[in-house]
Amino acid sequence: MRQLRYTLNTSVFVALCLVLTACDGLIDTPAVPELNVTSADSAAALWQPIYVDSIDVTGLPDPSDPQEGLDEVRTLAGSNTSIRTWNVGAVQAWTEITCKMVAKYNVAPFAERAPDGRYTGRFLPDPQKPFTSPPFAARLYAMISVAQYDALIHTWRLKYTANRPEPATADASIRRAAPGVAMPSWPNADAVVARATVEILATLYPGERATLESLYKEAVDSRIAAGIARRSDVIAGDSIGKRVALRVLQRAQTDKFSAADDQPRWRRVEPTIVTTWPRWACEENPLRPPMLPFFGEVLPWHVADISKVDPGPPPSESDPIFKRDLDEMRSINDNRTREQVRIAAFWEDGAGTATPPGHWMRIAVEQTRSSGLSPVRSARVLAYLATSQHDAAVAAWHTKYRYITARPCTVDPSLRMSAGLPNFPGYTSGHSTFSSAAAEVLSHFFPTQRASYMAMADEAAESRIYSRIHMRIDCEVGKQQGQAVGVAAVQRAQGDAAE
Repeated sequence: MRQLRYTLNTSVFVALCLVLTACDGLIDTPAVPELNVTSADSAAALWQPIYVDSIDVTGLPDPSDPQEGLDEVRTLAGSNTSIRTWNVGAVQAWTEITCKMVAKYNVAPFAERAPDGRYTGRFLPDPQKPFTSPPFAARLYAMISVAQYDALIHTWRLKYTANRPEPATADASIRRAAPGVAMPSWPNADAVVARATVEILATLYPGERATLESLYKEAVDSRIAAGIARRSDVIAGDSIGKRVALRVLQRAQTDKFSAADDQPRWRRVEPTIVTTWPRWACEENPLRPPMLPFFGEVLPWHVADISKVDPGPPPSESDPIFKRDLDEMRSINDNRTREQVRIAAFWEDGAGTATPPGHWMRIAVEQTRSSGLSPVRSARVLAYLATSQHDAAVAAWHTKYRYITARPCTVDPSLRMSAGLPNFPGYTSGHSTFSSAAAEVLSHFFPTQRASYMAMADEAAESRIYSRIHMRIDCEVGKQQGQAVGVAAVQRAQGDAAE
């Protein structure tokens, strides 16, 4: 049994006193060490964005006077208690905030009951609190990470054109209270990342706008107090972040996600699908509509034709592979080890968590921080990772609803699952597809860690077998599918002038 080669750094949960106070509860962000950037990556001005190739830069504050705005910096210096909280890296901090938001809303709507207690057959979705399922989350992570990355490339182009010195550089009496190398301060990168993230999160979770704006203010004020930005630098960054976020949100309006949950259409399509393997059907009580049956038609970021990564149909009941996998399920059901229990629990990523894509986003956040990557290079890693997770969701859901294959417990009701039963078909495994894509992308950016990432992806796939959620064939083909998705993302990254 492969041992897990990655464990979350326990120090991540010790020092950051950042709390998102939401209307119905708390979203706490973990404590993390400060980010010590080792290179400014000035050449990022030449990199190619993923989606937003150009932006309108009219109306930004004039950066020509290096003495402008320093009075406020001197006033705030030393009086702000949040400096170290936000020294963790803007990309890393706002990605973690996104993960926490996903976890808060990763709860399925409740079934409606009539006054006499009977179920009405309806469920109670709330537009203010959208159900953040794994596909929804994958799409969200991609939107935010692309907005952050593209906005930072445009920021670097402006930074190294204006070359405005940081306040602590322009005035030796101002102490720089942030680690890392000095960079041109206009526009401020923290404001760029924060505003891009806030605009997308607040659009998808409108009830969180006030909380997010409060965090935004705390974050950017801390950068002024730290001596690395003036108010005008922040205003310029805010404008860039918002402009890029709006472009990404415009793409989202036409990416076909709005039709992913077309239940009337599914009721017409489902009877036409012919299977020679056990057929999936919802087993929840009361019956719940299947989760996003047409997410497989959502626009990918890197895979030109999602059908090209489809693995083909699963084995029929008469196939020896089917018997092999079912026998394995029964053996695990009766003889599961403590190590298998641990692995299944570690990778479950079910309700109330950041989902499987979020699990990998957090792994990448830790890697970029420990590597001391600049904001723009950190954003690049996370953008290609997140878009691979989006494409993995599209690929897996395309296959799931093309073949509508039953879960093991439907084939043999004696099988006891250790995790909640997902409300969508089994073949292929989403966990396996997500994890293999993530491992492929992260291995490209951190090649010395390739063996560890691949072992993690293998373990994530095995976890679904140990939970009796998936047959082995689901996971084997899911890994192949995820690898193809990851390769497509890597090929795109190899052509963006950052290597």
